[in-house]
Amino acid sequence: MKIVYLEPVGKGGMIHYAFQLCRAMAAAGADVTLLTARDYELAHLKHSFKVEPIIDLWDPKPAGKLSTAPWAVAWRKLRRVGRAVRHYQLWLQQIRRIAQINPDAVVLGDIRFPFDLFPLLLLRRKARILADICHNVHPFSTGGAAAGAFDRSRWRAFFYRRIYHLFDRVFVHFERNRAEFERSFGVPEERVRVIVHGNEEIFRELRRPGFDAPALRARLGLGAAPVILFFGTLSRYKGVDVLLDAFPAIQRATGARLVVAGFPTADFDLGAHQQRARAAGVDAHVTWVPEYIDSGEVAAWMELASVIVFPYREIYQSGALHVPQAFGVPIVATAIGAMQDVISDDVSGLIVPREDAAALSDAVIRLLQDRTLADRLGSQAAADAQGPFSWLTVAKVMLDGIGRT
Repeated sequence: MKIVYLEPVGKGGMIHYAFQLCRAMAAAGADVTLLTARDYELAHLKHSFKVEPIIDLWDPKPAGKLSTAPWAVAWRKLRRVGRAVRHYQLWLQQIRRIAQINPDAVVLGDIRFPFDLFPLLLLRRKARILADICHNVHPFSTGGAAAGAFDRSRWRAFFYRRIYHLFDRVFVHFERNRAEFERSFGVPEERVRVIVHGNEEIFRELRRPGFDAPALRARLGLGAAPVILFFGTLSRYKGVDVLLDAFPAIQRATGARLVVAGFPTADFDLGAHQQRARAAGVDAHVTWVPEYIDSGEVAAWMELASVIVFPYREIYQSGALHVPQAFGVPIVATAIGAMQDVISDDVSGLIVPREDAAALSDAVIRLLQDRTLADRLGSQAAADAQGPFSWLTVAKVMLDGIGRT
């Protein structure tokens, strides 16, 4: 089976997902071509599939901090107009290339914008089989009233309902998301398939030689204290404020440091969160790294952490959760979305209620004070990464689903 996988972003979690799935589909016997951005960050890895880095998009996670000055905000709004024009020009480029390759199936990931309906109508005419991997049942919003949350507005649902009806097959992550997807968009049950999210073993391959946890600890000036890590894109729905509320009790009981690392989206008010830490009297024990973490350094970040925390308010599934799982890092996560499908409470991690700072602090303290428990949970998480969350398992389900459309 000849497959084109279209992933226009060449940097970050989505391209890591695409690379690992394309590699697994190729291992399962498919002829796979990945169309992606020119700044494809995984070009140095060995590939068992073809890659065409032809898409000239802007960097979704640029270096440095976003300015909140009025002129900078106004400039970003004006810039969106030019980017919208460029976006649709690139869609046409991708559709032309897909027509030249003439694959049996075209696979896409998240549909980023509701008005992508129009190029998708054209792509539908060029693709024998059109499949989508719906990472989030409802799209994440970085602007407007829904900023920092998942947008369930009627007008977006109007477009996405029509978008998803164009696909022969839609794959959703984990069974608990299938019901909401079908209810929200009315896609016939026989077109929807369930897959798990594969592991993030790729970060072992991407490790930068000579860079390890002690080097990172020295760079950040952390001393010898145990580290509680929040790792991943910073956004309002991820509950960093709840973690900051939980941290004073943790710090008093264990002497740990909190490190918050990740690229801040436009909805995340970094200054307000830093002020929250100051008001709680723990700012001297919190280290902020508000930037995209280079893929070559992720392994060191995982090995730095004594515990990694996911205090999310809302989520459908999280690729970030699979990173510490692969490295056997003890995890505390909230009981929302597929967190509960990836982590089994007191078996491969600890699950706490959402927005419950007291329960969060108790769970973290428990892991820091009982290293036998922490090691047991981490070991089981790592075993799960190699078992039910293997990419070959995901690829076989997908190829079977695509092949029987």
